[in-house]
Amino acid sequence: MSGASVLAGAHHFVASNNTFNAANTIIIHKNYGNRMMSDGVIPLMPNPSNRFTGWTDIIAKLKRHFSNTNDSAQKRKFFLLHGMGGIGKTQICLKFIEEMSNCFSSVFWIDASSAGTITQGLKGICNLPAAQLSGLDGSPESALHWIGLLKENYVVVFDNADVLSPAQLEGYFPPPGMGGNIMITSRNSAMQRLTLPENSLEVAEMEENDAIELLIKASCLDPSSVEFQVEALKIVKELFCLPLAIDQAGAYIASGATTIRDYLAFEHQKILLSHSEFTGASKYNRTVYETWELSYKEIQQRAGSGDFYKANAANSAMLLLELFPFFHHEGITEEIFSYAALQENQKTSNPELPLASSVLDQRLLPLNKAGTWDSLLFGEGIRVLLSFSSIKKGPSDGVYAMHPLVHAWGRDRITLNDRERCCLMAYVTLSCSLRWDKSQPYRFQRVLVTHVRAVMEYSTSGNNQNSISYFDDAYANFGDLLQKQGYSKEAEILQIKVLDTRNGILGVEHPDTIRAMAYLGGTCKDLGKYKEAEELEIQVLDAQNKILGVEHPETMQAMLDLAVTHLHLGKYTEAEKPQIQVLDAQKRIFGVEHTETIKAMANLAVTYQRMRKYTEAEKLQIQVLEAQNEIIGVEHPETIKAMAHLAGTCRDLGKYIDAEKLEIQVLDARKRIFGVEHPETIQAMENLAVTYLNLGKYTEAENLQIQVLDGRKTNLGVGHPETIHAMANLAVTYQKKGKYKEAEKLQIQVLDARNNIFGVEHQETIRAIAYLAGTCRDMGKYAEAEKLEIQVLDARKRILGVGHLETKQAMENLAVTHLHLGKYTEAENLQIQVQDARKTILGVEHPETIHAMANLTVTYQKMGKYIEAEELQILVLDARNRILGMEHPETIRAMAYLAVTYQLLGKCTEAEKLQTQVLNALHGILGVEHPETMQAMANLAVTYQKLGKYTEAEKLDIKVLNARTRILGMKHPNTINAMANLASTYQHLAKYTEAEKLGSQVLDARNIILGAEHPDTISAMANLASTYRNLGIYTRAEKLEIQVLDARNRILGVEHPDTIQAMKNLALTSRHLEKYTEAEKLETQAFELENRVSAAESPHTITTMANVQEAQEVQVFEAGSTVHGKENLHSTQVVLNHPVQAVLPDTTMNPEKKVHFLPKFAKRVSKFKSKIAHSFHKEKGLDDDFAGTNT
Repeated sequence: MSGASVLAGAHHFVASNNTFNAANTIIIHKNYGNRMMSDGVIPLMPNPSNRFTGWTDIIAKLKRHFSNTNDSAQKRKFFLLHGMGGIGKTQICLKFIEEMSNCFSSVFWIDASSAGTITQGLKGICNLPAAQLSGLDGSPESALHWIGLLKENYVVVFDNADVLSPAQLEGYFPPPGMGGNIMITSRNSAMQRLTLPENSLEVAEMEENDAIELLIKASCLDPSSVEFQVEALKIVKELFCLPLAIDQAGAYIASGATTIRDYLAFEHQKILLSHSEFTGASKYNRTVYETWELSYKEIQQRAGSGDFYKANAANSAMLLLELFPFFHHEGITEEIFSYAALQENQKTSNPELPLASSVLDQRLLPLNKAGTWDSLLFGEGIRVLLSFSSIKKGPSDGVYAMHPLVHAWGRDRITLNDRERCCLMAYVTLSCSLRWDKSQPYRFQRVLVTHVRAVMEYSTSGNNQNSISYFDDAYANFGDLLQKQGYSKEAEILQIKVLDTRNGILGVEHPDTIRAMAYLGGTCKDLGKYKEAEELEIQVLDAQNKILGVEHPETMQAMLDLAVTHLHLGKYTEAEKPQIQVLDAQKRIFGVEHTETIKAMANLAVTYQRMRKYTEAEKLQIQVLEAQNEIIGVEHPETIKAMAHLAGTCRDLGKYIDAEKLEIQVLDARKRIFGVEHPETIQAMENLAVTYLNLGKYTEAENLQIQVLDGRKTNLGVGHPETIHAMANLAVTYQKKGKYKEAEKLQIQVLDARNNIFGVEHQETIRAIAYLAGTCRDMGKYAEAEKLEIQVLDARKRILGVGHLETKQAMENLAVTHLHLGKYTEAENLQIQVQDARKTILGVEHPETIHAMANLTVTYQKMGKYIEAEELQILVLDARNRILGMEHPETIRAMAYLAVTYQLLGKCTEAEKLQTQVLNALHGILGVEHPETMQAMANLAVTYQKLGKYTEAEKLDIKVLNARTRILGMKHPNTINAMANLASTYQHLAKYTEAEKLGSQVLDARNIILGAEHPDTISAMANLASTYRNLGIYTRAEKLEIQVLDARNRILGVEHPDTIQAMKNLALTSRHLEKYTEAEKLETQAFELENRVSAAESPHTITTMANVQEAQEVQVFEAGSTVHGKENLHSTQVVLNHPVQAVLPDTTMNPEKKVHFLPKFAKRVSKFKSKIAHSFHKEKGLDDDFAGTNT
């Protein structure tokens, strides 16, 4: 401290290392100044660092605590600041005393790092003039007695009370007197016994912004520089916001030895944190590593003491300090050691295959007389480490963590040989803690995999490539664990090594070699390497058949594993046949009600789902659920799983209400049995979210998916495949809610993550590209969408083959984009290929084949082939009626599309009749406010327009707009579309002012939400121009139509039908403005282009028909029930997708315009005058499921 103004009138003293320090604000009598007394001198009290930053909340709490004088009788107050070394406890205490200088009459600062330093400090107090006047004899006891008699508001600070026990430290407290205050700083949280927990506070890492400020101050750099702020953020993150480490880093930068930009290039954790020249703000001249090394030396000293119990506890702590730095720094659980202690001695198949269990260090793993782990020694070691804050307690009992820098120090402080030895010890302990007999909870293995990945990283880091030699059991155990927890790439490396080693030593037909082959096959499947998986699994099946026989359980499991791979490869017949064979065998061997038979039935049901045989799947799943209910009870996890699978099939069948009921039951049961954060509960949330999307409950779906994403981030980590999967699902919901930018942002993250995790050609990565393409299409980025979809199609052709159903799905999606780009012939060709392929693979009456037919009818509509569209749609409707039933959503959609074609053919009465049926059906099935019900209402309003029933149309349009505004919000694209539809009706009713007002709102909203060059924005511009024309505001109309024509020319090309339509509209306005030359030029150009593009009849030649915007495709939702195969070491989980169904078409039309031409153009223009209409937005319509079903 400096300056009398800081501590005026206070008496501040510091006793430390045989010295007594008094603050320089004390007026000390000249007879005592610097006079030697007893064995102490009086230097100055240390100042807080002039770089002190942050900790305002802690200092505020200290002020409240010591300023509170509500008690009538003054009582001594205590407070403890505890935390790891280097965290800033001493500096906080010094800063607090500086700011509270007027509240304390005297401050006695004692170095409490040992009994000796406390004693010397108390002796120094005896040298105070006031103490000497009281006749103190120079002993610590007399100093304490004197302090206890003081009536003033003094404070005694015991700094660095790390080594003494609470009882030992309490022996140095002044005896109870009139009051006073005691503050303690310590690494040992057990000191709370002296202060009570409510009067203590753990000092954790600094806030990030405070840490940045501290680093820039310590580096002597300009705090206003954004560049320095950015670089500082990187450094403080790397140093985990530890104050002393940050201060030391700043000192090093300030010295000129490096720059803030280059600091991280140094091996700073090992060298700079232990550099003796840069001790930062430490009042004890210690580097970060030195503060922790002091703790280690104290433990080491105890280990050599004559006290048996103290030595044992210290030795245990030292062993733990050798192991913990090679685990992950968080989630170090006592269970690891408990399981490892009970590891049974395994026998090797061959002496040449070494086992990790044979070299397990047993020192921390003694067993008691009952044969269970005796945790006393482990617990004592933990107690010692906690007392020095070398570790801290985790969120639950038996779980511990190390600060990342302490964790690094634990490795850096030892030699390379010791590092390899300790790493091996940790590696073996983790291997021996694994069990595969279902006795281990998922939660434990989820935590364990983080430690396994950490120890594997440490074993291959440094100068050595891999410091741990091959252990057969460890490699096999870790490979299987990594595969089950989603780290398939890492698992593959280990499993290849296991297979190669066993093949070379045991031979290809040894059971252990075959088992290794099976595990690797499962991992290849996870990595999307289906052909490699198939090759391996065929070898496994052939070997099991030969060695064990056809009906051995392991042979049947091999058949099931191969069947799943065949599903991925689209070989549905090959997949179905062996599963039926397995089911028949299980029935014969075990009986109908045996669990193995029921599992086989459940697996076959999965195959039926994948083959789109939903009725057969549902029938089997009902049998499975009833059997599970009867045999193992309603609340057994397997029964709940069966319920989840049935719910998925109900969704596939369009029975959304039934699916919702079942999934709510599943979610409630899993919350009750497993808890909210269990992976099975989170999966149930994800499945329910899918159903909510189908039911149009977008907000409920979004809320659940955010919970799912947060849960997986917490449980699995940000980069885990399941977390990425949840991110992809949330992106789809954002699409449904019209949040296209948010969806695009997430999907780019998903694509990048899958590229890194799986590689460019993995099916999950290709799916991510497909989803991103769908969003690009929604945003009107058709060229980008086309490019991505061609990439998807090429990849699927190459990887899965031309005939695979996912390849055909990619074709279908590309066809949708071609429709948007006006490439009708290309779209038609692709859709005919898809239809033919599905007929061949799935059969004529399969739902997917009918689905392809429905999509082709939309293309026929766009091409003006209305008769062909009508004929095909009647076939689709008849087939769906027969196969799915009259009330199935797909049947109702078929009815809606046929109604659109009737409109296009001018059969408006038939269209009205069908649309009324559609609306009534959806009202009953999905509810009055479901998006599809609203869409049906909007479509009926269009037909009312066509029939001249404008008042009825207006009523429906207002109803739709109000509902969408309430449910989806003002900014949702569907709400904006409803606004556009009502504007169209107002035009028909000659309410041009109202139409203008709405049209302007639509244009402004689309400009903001979709961007100026989105096709829907350009359509809104064309529509508003039409309204201006009706209002006689021709100049404004012309200005907008020039913009429309320019944009369409640039984005869609001069020959696109929408561009030609824009020419016609501008020509009409030019005539109104008497710009006849320009009008004739545009009309001629439009006529010639239209003839050149297509000689066939176009949709623009139908009287009173406007240029109807093509439908937007609906994306399949990337989630589903997780269906488990037989649960042994190499079982396969089949994850299914349940697509979000396509939404009904909207057929919003523009009012027919009266077009007047000069006589000399009358003949030519009469051919297309009724076509000069104005594009009003048409909403979702294409009956298409998006690509990328998650297999």
